[in-house]
Amino acid sequence: MTKMIILATSLFTLAACAPAAPPADPSVITSRSDAWEAALNSKDIDTLVSMYTDDARVMPPGMPLSTGTQAVHDAFSGMIAAGFTGTLTPVETRVSGDIGYNVGTFELTMGDGTVTTGKFPETGGRGGAGVWRLCRAPGSKPSISSW
Repeated sequence: MTKMIILATSLFTLAACAPAAPPADPSVITSRSDAWEAALNSKDIDTLVSMYTDDARVMPPGMPLSTGTQAVHDAFSGMIAAGFTGTLTPVETRVSGDIGYNVGTFELTMGDGTVTTGKFPETGGRGGAGVWRLCRAPGSKPSISSW
């Protein structure tokens, strides 16, 4: 019994002294935002849609929550049809294991030159193939009728 206590104490001590896992690299998330911006600005709907999980939820400002690949396609097709271009500016990005988030600001310009700004939180995860995809994408601006 004494040996068992010594063994258990030794294992707990070793576990407590083990170095912490290195912090995950937030560039896995910010690079997705860069790719999203490039896809929007080049009107590449297929790339935009591929950046989201099959069960992604999109929450365009002033519009109902929608879920799935078709919802992602519809939301961003509307933006492309309205001539949107934009920039994303990450403010805080964190990754923990296979989950990460990015919070930042955006500036979108419609085809008629109207500029709208706002903030965004997006969450994503690394899937079974090791590919990072977005799963939640809300916006913060009042409804834009052309969406």
